[in-house]
Amino acid sequence: MNVLFVVAEMAPYATSGGLGDAIAGVAHALARLDVQVTVIMPRYQTLTELGEPGPGEGPARSLYEHRDNGMRVLLVDDPESFDRPGIYGPEPGSAYEDEWRRWGRFCQVAAALSGQFDVVHLHDAQTAATALLSSAPTVLTLHNAAYPVMAPPDEAAELFGDESVDLLEWYGEANYLKAGILAADQVTTVSPGYARQIAEDPEVSSGLNDHLGNLLHPLIGIMNGIELRRFDPRTDEAIPAQYGPDDLTPRGESRDKLLAHTGLDGSGVIFGMVGRMTGQKGLELLDPVIERLIEAGLRLVAVGNGDDDERVDAWVARFPEAVWHAPYTQDLARLVWAGGDSFLMPSKFEPGGLGNLYAMQYGAPPVVRFTGGLADTVIDADTEPEIANGFGFDDYSSDALAASVERAMALYRDQPERWAGLQKVGMTTDWGWDPAAARYQWVYRRVLERNK
Repeated sequence: MNVLFVVAEMAPYATSGGLGDAIAGVAHALARLDVQVTVIMPRYQTLTELGEPGPGEGPARSLYEHRDNGMRVLLVDDPESFDRPGIYGPEPGSAYEDEWRRWGRFCQVAAALSGQFDVVHLHDAQTAATALLSSAPTVLTLHNAAYPVMAPPDEAAELFGDESVDLLEWYGEANYLKAGILAADQVTTVSPGYARQIAEDPEVSSGLNDHLGNLLHPLIGIMNGIELRRFDPRTDEAIPAQYGPDDLTPRGESRDKLLAHTGLDGSGVIFGMVGRMTGQKGLELLDPVIERLIEAGLRLVAVGNGDDDERVDAWVARFPEAVWHAPYTQDLARLVWAGGDSFLMPSKFEPGGLGNLYAMQYGAPPVVRFTGGLADTVIDADTEPEIANGFGFDDYSSDALAASVERAMALYRDQPERWAGLQKVGMTTDWGWDPAAARYQWVYRRVLERNK
């Protein structure tokens, strides 16, 4: 089977965090199942040394080809769209005003190549409109439905044809995500819990819940994984000392390095947060209780940027020995997973949840709100202690968050053997991509059967 992955990012070439890691993980896992995967992505400014040039397609001046362990990566050379800083915008968490044009042109290039493949697998809103033009059957995966790409309707019709107008139309604008959902042969998302949520909740689905809940072929939730060969504390050279579930002692070196790097007071319990600092992540829940939690011992390392940076930076200003904030880097993220005592994800919604999986893999039991993929992967220490791997709460409230953080800190300090049990369960669970890849392969086969 020959599959084209159409993506905005993929680790390690260009990534803003979880999405790029997810693309790389599932692509490599599919290759292990003998699926021939070709990835097409933009040739960003940071990738100009990668690949060998070849003929262009559609708006692309040329396509650069790179080989990644036998997998082909095609880089779309379209300077008008991508010869500029960043992936989505000049700063983390921002978007260019002409994102509709950039991604529309990119979709045109992918569609021009689509006839060479059995299935075209699209990822998120930036690539979704490829389904309007593709010559091959399409699968659209929603990694996060909260970020649609909106375009002026007349210009979108020029990009995708007058026959696409009804599929694109969205309250006087053109919505690439809506069009992709309706035009794709199958829509999937990154956890069973999130699949249920976006089919019901207009806030989480950008108002697309009615479309997602009434598809001819129902939405399928496939649980995300992590790429174990790249994220394993037993072999990870980015952390000070390697360790495994049977000997966690060397983990203390990562804790010491994290404290030295951040300057935080090490007498407390270190909670990591890695990802976009946005309203989705539930940061507003911390505001009313952060002083109380810091007095109780909370130390917070926040890695990543977004439209809620101002809130996080205000905590840093008020509590410089207890809160630290920095932009995302892969090495810093790994240090947080390996050196943090726990990991905090009080998300308002969370499609798959990768940060919690990385944290458990590295021995940092998470505290999460039970939503989307977090509810599918985290088991509370008090609810099912024999198989627990973390802590969670249901109500989207500051009191519920504070109670769970306090439970975690009490267990960490007072019951080290139970805490080590949570760590061991998290570290010995198979969080890899192989089960998800097998499900995607099954989806491809179903789509091909329908299109015979």
